[in-house]
Amino acid sequence: MIAEQTVELHDIAELGAARHELELYLHGHSLPADLTYDLLTCVQEAAKNALRFAATPCGVHVSVTVDAGEILVTVRDHGAGLDPGRLSDPPPDPLSESGRGLFLLRTLMDEVEFRIQGGTEVKLHKRLPRRSTVDRHAA
Repeated sequence: MIAEQTVELHDIAELGAARHELELYLHGHSLPADLTYDLLTCVQEAAKNALRFAATPCGVHVSVTVDAGEILVTVRDHGAGLDPGRLSDPPPDPLSESGRGLFLLRTLMDEVEFRIQGGTEVKLHKRLPRRSTVDRHAA
């Protein structure tokens, strides 16, 4: 059976505790430290944007699943939905103080999917290095 770790967020102030909870889950899968850091960075970025731009009383749902060969992160909100026109933005202006979220997700993850219907769902896919897959099965 594949274990999934989920957290519900209703406020940006909850991000630190959620990050810690997800870090413990990922640590249990013997992932390389740099991969764990990249995943947590992307979860924080996607969740922070959902909370800032699409927060509703339903909050933001984050799930992380480590499966054979892949990690899947899903961040779902119930807001108005992301403007599809923003999904093809060029790389951010290096002098700008914001606007790096999508660029960061696309740079650090192997695949990024968006579903915009009744809110926004972002799916982040990261293939596991072969060593991590072996370590996970040995545990």
